[in-house]
Amino acid sequence: MSNRKKLIIMVITFSLILIISSSYALLRSTKVSENNYSITIGDLKVIFKDGQTEKLNLTNIYPMTDEEGMAQEDVLSFTIENTGTVGSYYDISIEETSTSPEFKSVIKYISNKDNDGYTEPKILSEDKYIEFEGFLESGATRTYKVKAWLAEEADNTYMGKTFKAKISLNAYQESNYAKDVIKAKLVKYEESSKEDFTGGLVAVNKDGELYNETDETEEIREYRYSGPNVNNYVTFNDENWRIIGVFKDEDGNENIKLVRGDFIDNSIIPVNYTKNLKNYNLKGNDKSDGVNYYNYDTVNTTLPSNDWTTAGLQYYLNTEKDDSETENYGYLHYINEDSKKMIKKSTYYLGNISTIDNPERNEPDVMVKANEAYVQERGNVLCDSSVTGGSHNKNCNVWSTNKASWNGEIALLYPSDYGYSVNSNFWTNTTLYNYKQEANKTSWLEIYKAMWLLSPISANNYSGTICEVLNVNDVIVSNKLYYVLPTLYLKSNVKIISGDGTINNQYKLSI
Repeated sequence: MSNRKKLIIMVITFSLILIISSSYALLRSTKVSENNYSITIGDLKVIFKDGQTEKLNLTNIYPMTDEEGMAQEDVLSFTIENTGTVGSYYDISIEETSTSPEFKSVIKYISNKDNDGYTEPKILSEDKYIEFEGFLESGATRTYKVKAWLAEEADNTYMGKTFKAKISLNAYQESNYAKDVIKAKLVKYEESSKEDFTGGLVAVNKDGELYNETDETEEIREYRYSGPNVNNYVTFNDENWRIIGVFKDEDGNENIKLVRGDFIDNSIIPVNYTKNLKNYNLKGNDKSDGVNYYNYDTVNTTLPSNDWTTAGLQYYLNTEKDDSETENYGYLHYINEDSKKMIKKSTYYLGNISTIDNPERNEPDVMVKANEAYVQERGNVLCDSSVTGGSHNKNCNVWSTNKASWNGEIALLYPSDYGYSVNSNFWTNTTLYNYKQEANKTSWLEIYKAMWLLSPISANNYSGTICEVLNVNDVIVSNKLYYVLPTLYLKSNVKIISGDGTINNQYKLSI
């Protein structure tokens, strides 16, 4: 008590000034007005509003007990508000701005949030946080009140000194990168492994099986939508597309893969497309037939190649127009500029997948499971020139002179993309050909017409793979016409700015 009386007589010039200010480490932009402090980054907006006073002055004060400090009337009050479209995490702390850091050990404070009672007294040097790891939903507000005082333990050391501090807000936006928003909806193994699983985003382990998060030895290879009912609808190019999943590229970056919600409108596809001095017939002579060649050179008809890197369909999908004097537009011409900026030039693997002969259809059938197809698609063992159509075996993956991979923007579905779209209990137990039975009923892809897939087949070096309504089969490239369903990868910085992935509230994208 004697120390307290002495301090009163000598008059301490102590001033704790809590001035509303901001410190945004991750948002990187600050806009300050005189009494309201507003920070806007993308879709996140946090507003500070002064309450009863702009600052809390503790001048000529004396040390006081906790009871006295808590009972004082001077209060600093402020409100934060999130007027953006995504939630925001944040920390609120008291930060010293003067050159008397020793004061922190004798400054105490209390705070309350939304008038929900004050905290127990805190010592500033031990705990500077008014709120740590708070979260503010979009459209929500929160009001804080702070009282501060000099602890009764303070002695003559602090006489004649001034201490200043500020309220500091560090806000970090909940990630709205598309890949993170999607991954946050992962369905746990316990639910997704059920035979009656209705659908959702699941993780695949390095062996191509359903990832079990309780197994510490497992690693996630990628994330896929699996099952009949999944909320993976996205608006891209002002059209309906769907998300296949989230995949790692060769550098370890994660990118979302999309597939168009419906086949390309045949009315925009020209009959002929000229590229590299070759004239490719894309769809026969009938513009209304709705189907397209994989690769058919009308000049050199002995060249029914299954190499995607030189296929006429590949040229059409990935160029604005052909090389002819007439304006034959490619598919890329019909994608708007905003959407083009989102497309990632990616590596697509071109390994063939194993087939067996089917005498009943006089054509080979794909008799591999989803996990086996995934591995074979990514195989890069080159078949030597002695391996010809009909003599291929599983010891090589890439036909002689073909490329093992291709780097580009738009391609086709892999057989494994189709394979993994069904419930996980079929991935390693049922061949793609037999998906025409129960497995296909659990797929979200809703295939209703025969369409081209990316991978060639092992039976012939002039054959490609198609996906029929109920199963995967193989056909001769040179004289068959099938529908085209494009796929592509998004850049890793593409964001989801609204929507929940349902068909009536599709994800909206931005970059």
